[in-house]
Amino acid sequence: MCIPLVARVRSVGDGVAEVELIEGDVVQVSTALFPDVAAGAHVLLDRGLIIEVVSPEEAERVLSFFADLATLWEEEDARA
Repeated sequence: MCIPLVARVRSVGDGVAEVELIEGDVVQVSTALFPDVAAGAHVLLDRGLIIEVVSPEEAERVLSFFADLATLWEEEDARA
């Protein structure tokens, strides 16, 4: 199972996109699977690739899910 990172595309050029992760880090990823991705798009990343282009709403849903999951793990750790 992959757990994708959520990012926003800052710029695109020659098979590579510069994306900003939620934490503010900026990385370069391959656009091989989505060569038409545009700056401003919200994307899901895995292993240096854009694996999906998503709406801003879907990006927020993914982030909300991750936050909920982190809360559950913290609660479980507190009980252990």
